[in-house]
Parts: sequence; structure tokens; C-alpha cells
Amino acid sequence: MYIVNRERELAKARALSGALAIAERAGWRIDRSVPIIPPPFRNYLHIAAAELLLVPSIEPSRGDLDTVERGTRIARCDALVVKASSIGHRTLYCAVGEWQRHGTVWHHARRLWLSRSNEGWLVPDPAEPDESGAVFRLSPGRLRAMMPARLSAADGGCDLTPGLARADAFLAAVWGDC
Repeated sequence: MYIVNRERELAKARALSGALAIAERAGWRIDRSVPIIPPPFRNYLHIAAAELLLVPSIEPSRGDLDTVERGTRIARCDALVVKASSIGHRTLYCAVGEWQRHGTVWHHARRLWLSRSNEGWLVPDPAEPDESGAVFRLSPGRLRAMMPARLSAADGGCDLTPGLARADAFLAAVWGDC
């Protein structure tokens, strides 16, 4: 028997609303005309123009990413897994999976970052070790890994703190935490 509790439902709502806020910021349109996909992938949102599966999630990371990786192989597209923090500071944590013919390349521990002009990016979380340093600009097309120099050009500096604070304030407004 599966018992649904308030905290789990709240976590699901935050992950979904956060994922939708990222989609809106990027200018992505969720494609609802795709055929029904197998059960493990039914909560994934398909963005055909960006060749992306947008995955709001509250599941433990490793097992969840294995399932998402199977979804990227079936759909032959990238994935953006969006999780809302469950303790401490409220924010979103993302993992970007770049689908490739021989497997999915993952960029873990990404956070939403907003420039002074509210341009959205996914950047490495300064509190987590980073394997690639890649940043991703949220735009209507595909997510493409870029070097942090592009981010500096977008906001005139290398300090991530102000952009992370702007993004967290944006998310607080989305979640009604203001």
C-alpha cells in the first residue's frame, strides 16, 4: 500500500512548478501531442523544439537518473531533471543529460541562475564539486553546454552569488514564499 503524505505532495508540486517555471523562462512549449509513452516515463514533459524531456522529480538521484537515461534512449533526446530542495534553503537542483548515440552524458548539480536582465542559465552549484564546469543558457532551442566565460559575458562578472539570489527570489515568487 502506498501512503501519500503532505510533504511528498508538496515536494512534487514544487518540482513540477519549478520545472514549468524553467520551461517558461526558456520559452519552451510542452508538446502534448506525442504518443503515450511507457509507464516509467509518463510524468516526463516533452519539448519537441528543444529535443528535451523535462522531468520533475522527487526520487533519489541515482535510480531516478538510470530511469531517465532509458527515457533519453527511447526518445532520442536530452533530459533536464528538476528537483526542489527538501531541506534548508529552498531552490532547484537540476541534472542535464545530453543524449548521445553511445550513452547519455550527465552534468549534475546545476542551479538556476538569472542575469541582471533576467536571462536564465543553469550553472554549477558552488557548494557541490563539479565535473565539467559547463553552463547552459535557457533559450527556445536545445540546451548546449557552454563554458563559464559565456556566463560572465551575460552579466559582466564571475561571481555567481547575485544571479543565484535573483533565481531563488524568482522561485520564491513562483512558490508563493514571498
